[in-house]
Amino acid sequence: MSTPTPPIAQSTGVINADPSKDFFVSMITRDISLTDCIFDLLDNSVDSARKSIQGSNSTSLAAFKVEINLSHDRFQMIDNCGGIPLSSAIDYAFRFGRRKGAPSEVQKSIGLYGIGMKRAIFKMGRRCQVISETEQDSFSVGIDVDDWERQSDWDLAWNDHPRRGVHGAEIIVNDLYKQIAVDFADSTFANGLVKAIARDYAFFIREGLKIVVNDVQVPEYKYEVKASSEFSPASVEYVDDSVRVRLVAGIIDALPDDVPEELRPEDIERFGWFVICNGRVVIPADKSARTVWGVDNFQVFHPQYRGFAGFAFFDSDQPELLPWTTTKRDIETAEPLYRRAVEKMKELTRSFITYSGQRRGDLDTAKTFEKSAPAVDVASVSIGSQMKFPTIPILDKIEMINILYKKPKKEIEEIKSAFGNVYMSAKDVGVATFEYYRRMELGK
Repeated sequence: MSTPTPPIAQSTGVINADPSKDFFVSMITRDISLTDCIFDLLDNSVDSARKSIQGSNSTSLAAFKVEINLSHDRFQMIDNCGGIPLSSAIDYAFRFGRRKGAPSEVQKSIGLYGIGMKRAIFKMGRRCQVISETEQDSFSVGIDVDDWERQSDWDLAWNDHPRRGVHGAEIIVNDLYKQIAVDFADSTFANGLVKAIARDYAFFIREGLKIVVNDVQVPEYKYEVKASSEFSPASVEYVDDSVRVRLVAGIIDALPDDVPEELRPEDIERFGWFVICNGRVVIPADKSARTVWGVDNFQVFHPQYRGFAGFAFFDSDQPELLPWTTTKRDIETAEPLYRRAVEKMKELTRSFITYSGQRRGDLDTAKTFEKSAPAVDVASVSIGSQMKFPTIPILDKIEMINILYKKPKKEIEEIKSAFGNVYMSAKDVGVATFEYYRRMELGK
């Protein structure tokens, strides 16, 4: 017999359970990289640009630009993407966490006003200023983390700000942490940031958005698959719980002749499954159980599969339904919506795996087809198309046997001299003498 739960006693006092601010600041920045914090700010700019064109007939982002400037003493991001309305700043943008019931102002948002901007600021330094200008208002919010942590409340003050004539936002972070200052002063970090932006924001850059890092414009990264009379990529589309799911898969490059001893990093980043949520690449070139590889006895990724790429697009006007995590760098793999998509991703991958084995029958023919097939943008692949590969004939295999024997080095050198090539290897001597015997004694 279970013991009944006793009634809650009438309270006689209050215990303060408010979180300490320094603990809050350290915890929200602990598990996110510096690059992903910058991406959180970039996401807000993308959303502002998209909001600016909502209701128009155009999907072009060509009018919008984001500039990122990194140095040992300052981070600056400035855009002309429309700015943050003062009402949104007061009610949503600077709150720590998205308030329940807060409206989504942008279709297919990637930067929910929640924690990203604050987390990015706290990750970089101790002082920050956010300046925003819209058609209606122009204001600034200054944050001195030391002063804010000493406050009894969590409020932030805003002030009117002189107009600069550009509708957009500017974020400046000073008093950088030591390691952040070192990273920002290192050209290697800036170059890596350009590369990561090109890959993860490729679909926005394709729509015309310009992103500049330290005066270097991020180039357009093309996501393509091969399509020809011999090759056809597959594309599946369906709606699951208000989320539009589109899967595209095919080959993007000629496959290797055989398993290479070493894989070049630039190749590794291009092959595998990509997961894209509302246009933002969340997982690039995955070869792990986060997508299909090694899941429920499915094949693990093998170097033989280099050349394959699959793209899983998840789009929704309710971004909270998408299977991404708050860092937008991982997927909630247990989400039922995502698990259902993975099963379909497996089906597409199996077709490729079958081909990758069959092509061994005639590698030369297969590679000729693969190299000559032109590439098409993944967005242009027709919905419902089936994966197609060339039929590779199976050639008769000749059974081979190794011959191994030892002879005195002096005698080997005599044979090299007789062949007129003293630089021959011992293996070449063996092959040459074998062929000489067949020719002279067997007439072959």
